[in-house]
Amino acid sequence: MQNDFTSHSLNTSLSINLTASNQTFAGSLGRRNPDDCYSFSLSGSSSLSLSLDSLSANADLQLLDGNGSTIAGSHNRHNTDESLGITVGAGTYYIQVSRVGSANTSYNLKAFKNEAPQSLQFNTYKGSYEAGETVNLTNTRVFDPNGANDLARVDFWLQKDGSNWQDISDAVQFTVDNADSRYGSFTYSLNSLSSGIYQLQAKAYDKLGNSTQSTQTTFKVGAASDWFDQNIQDEVIRSATRSRFGDGLLDRNDMVSILRESKDGNVVDATELADIRTLIGNTSYIKISEHVRVLSNKVANNDTANQKYQGNSLGNLVAGSSDVQLENLINKWFYGSDRPQTSYTYQYASGSLFQNGVSYEDIKQGGMNDCYFLAGLASTASRTLNTIESMFIDNGDNTFTIRFWRNGVADYVTVDRYLPTDTSGAFVYASKGSHYSNGGNELWVAFAEKAYAQLNESGWIYQNNTNTYEGIGKGGYMSDAFAQITGKKAALGKAIDCNSIINAFNSGQLVGFGSKTNGVAANIVAGHAYSLVGYDASTQKFTLFNPWGMNTNASKPGIIEVSWSEVQSNFSYWDTTV
Repeated sequence: MQNDFTSHSLNTSLSINLTASNQTFAGSLGRRNPDDCYSFSLSGSSSLSLSLDSLSANADLQLLDGNGSTIAGSHNRHNTDESLGITVGAGTYYIQVSRVGSANTSYNLKAFKNEAPQSLQFNTYKGSYEAGETVNLTNTRVFDPNGANDLARVDFWLQKDGSNWQDISDAVQFTVDNADSRYGSFTYSLNSLSSGIYQLQAKAYDKLGNSTQSTQTTFKVGAASDWFDQNIQDEVIRSATRSRFGDGLLDRNDMVSILRESKDGNVVDATELADIRTLIGNTSYIKISEHVRVLSNKVANNDTANQKYQGNSLGNLVAGSSDVQLENLINKWFYGSDRPQTSYTYQYASGSLFQNGVSYEDIKQGGMNDCYFLAGLASTASRTLNTIESMFIDNGDNTFTIRFWRNGVADYVTVDRYLPTDTSGAFVYASKGSHYSNGGNELWVAFAEKAYAQLNESGWIYQNNTNTYEGIGKGGYMSDAFAQITGKKAALGKAIDCNSIINAFNSGQLVGFGSKTNGVAANIVAGHAYSLVGYDASTQKFTLFNPWGMNTNASKPGIIEVSWSEVQSNFSYWDTTV
């Protein structure tokens, strides 16, 4: 307790030093000293607690500013205790204790201060971040004159791109500085921020609710550096690809659009070509439908068939290629516009891909010698329908992408709905005789044959490497067709052996017979491919299908049943998958 004193004016006030601990100042009021004054100074915002007790008569308590103006007061009646609680800023202040009435009284003035935290500092670790990157604060520090243990929280607010401020989580754990217990530090981070310019603002509060001034910092969150930033140089291609890859897959329409973006003005430059090849070649991150990747590769890289387009010179895509060349390559591979050359007239074929499912009986050979290929289709259709069904992709725009196999690796070619017809409008090749306008046409065989003719130009199906029907119409081996249609390995020209043939067929392999070139029975076509579609162990008869088709030639029927001796007499070899 401080000693009693007498002070009548501000000029003669007693200077005291308020602390965070409650102090008591004893005094008395009478006729000669109706007022006592105490002065003190604050270096920063502080909460004051003032009280007056032990009164025997009425006295008032007031807080004055440095000019002597009243800030607050307590004016209870009689000898009731007085009290004040107030927060004020830095400056000089006076406490005035005043007698009310004529009675003398002693008193105890009790006072303490709780200074507000006076400084808050923090920074972001860096000024710019990628989207989704954690933003950690560094150099965090709060000064509280009452000690870091008096700190309650740091209240954070966040604003993005000038929008409304958002109240976000507070920092509430503080580490006291070993060198000076008035300082405390804290950890704080922000997560999952999207792209934008951010303002981060905060105040530190003590346990009585006093706070520092606001502290603020600015930082930027940009788009994250992704695969496209790291691997695609051309901005237009990068933007188009990133946008279209939003669903995690590049489909046919996506890739055609991206390919068409691969030119500045009228030319495909080296950067654009490199970007497209990078995109197509990446299989670990970029997901592209298999057939789309294969066709895109034919456009952007090399294929023997690229040398011609609709009978004219074209060439592989290179740096400096024109936009016209690029568009022709797209049309060739994605839209089937490079139809096989023929002397007949192309007409738009009505009908559907399949009618009542797949059957080898759908096959009807036309006016060229491609029985080896059609027999391959027939054998496949008779044993594994799903292989035929999965060959075809309906693109939804009257084009169909058709799968073949090259040494066990899928290859693709696209055809449109146009098929060669004679002057009467009838198909001249597969499905010969059907009119192009017939809505009941089943088109899968004719489309497969057309695709095979187009694929011939790529130079690997063992024909004459031209995009013509004639190019696949000079005979061939069923074993090649088996492998190219199914992806399985196949054996060529095996010597006729009954048990081997039966075992192969019963194990699910495709089997085809090659008839002798002369000396065959009247109901068998010489030098022709037949599909083995059945074997009856009880009768020991083999059922063979003639690709000329059902009910087309009475003397050379579509189905024949032959004994083993007839097989030996009329057929010189057999091909099979293995």
